[in-house]
Amino acid sequence: MRMDKGLRRRFASYYFLAFLPIGTQTPYLYLFFRREGFSDTQLGTLAAVTPILNIFAPPLWGAVADMLGDRRRTLAALLVLSALIFPGMMYAKTFGATLALMIAFSAVSAAPMAIADAITLETVERTRTDFGRLRLWGSLGFAVPLIALGAILDKGVSAPASSLYPIFIGYAISRLVSSAWVAVLPPSHGDRRGFLDLRAVRAFADRRFIALIIPAVIASGAMSAYYLYFTIYLDQVGIPDNLKGYFWAISVAAETGMMLVIGRLIKRIGLKWTFVLSLAGCCLRLLSFSFPLGPPGIAAAQLLHALTFTAFMVSTVTFVSRVTPPELRASGQTLWLALTNGLGSAVGSKLSGIAAGAFGLMGMFRVFALVTVVAMAVAIALVREPDDTRPPR
Repeated sequence: MRMDKGLRRRFASYYFLAFLPIGTQTPYLYLFFRREGFSDTQLGTLAAVTPILNIFAPPLWGAVADMLGDRRRTLAALLVLSALIFPGMMYAKTFGATLALMIAFSAVSAAPMAIADAITLETVERTRTDFGRLRLWGSLGFAVPLIALGAILDKGVSAPASSLYPIFIGYAISRLVSSAWVAVLPPSHGDRRGFLDLRAVRAFADRRFIALIIPAVIASGAMSAYYLYFTIYLDQVGIPDNLKGYFWAISVAAETGMMLVIGRLIKRIGLKWTFVLSLAGCCLRLLSFSFPLGPPGIAAAQLLHALTFTAFMVSTVTFVSRVTPPELRASGQTLWLALTNGLGSAVGSKLSGIAAGAFGLMGMFRVFALVTVVAMAVAIALVREPDDTRPPR
């Protein structure tokens, strides 16, 4: 059974709309905090909030989504809540107030993507559709606000924090639109028999899965330095605000191109070596930003996003999907999110703030590049393919 064009368009349109707010928030949020006067240590703390909440909140919401029957209900509710909380950060002028809002926002903002992926992979595996070709529409949605904000934001460097208010308004509006669009997704029913069913946890006891967790958590921690400091790096090397988003857009273009071929790459070299390749990309990308690059060098380094995001994300979520019982897919994906974007990124975010204060921004990138070398060595030595190595297509 193949996915019909109408259903394919419904998934594609959802991913496009769901990633619009993420493209609005991600590049500029920590630059906003920096311009509010927060120190490197405070930035590291704020950046650690989301991954810390990712350890607990997504598995909880994934279990709720599985238990309530139709996972779309939980997905829509979380999207609305995040849209209502995020704009409050415009008015939180103290570190304490900002931290409180980040905690509330992070509790509801991360799980929707894992739940949506669980819904999608359920259909992908039944219809043998290429997950990457559906997911690339999210990449396009991420890119749109990056380009649009270039026409809105200040054309200088180090403008006041208030010049970044459009990111909060844009996030709220686009998040509400995506919540309404959840209805176009097909119904997706979880297991009503229990809350926080331990069968989803037992799937993670497989030795091959544990071997995947270790390097994935290390690499996620290292790449958190990039997500926290890349826009601040652009500020430091003199890139004006209205052009910063374009460098993020280059990475999205690379991500989108890789989505078109990632299924074939996995088929040719397997999940393990696709994952190892993604770790090599992490090392090269972080090492690149340990130098004061000009615009051409920055653009070239951003092309590595094809490996550091697309190859990493598709290889790992496909692995998780194959070892988790079908009725517990939302729980499985959110548990994986808790370990990588949660535990790994929480530690990495806090340590990157400390390292930036101790060694400077570029010294910090050099340290975290070395960390990814360790992750790659562990992956080569320990990771094994799951029994079924065929990518969904």
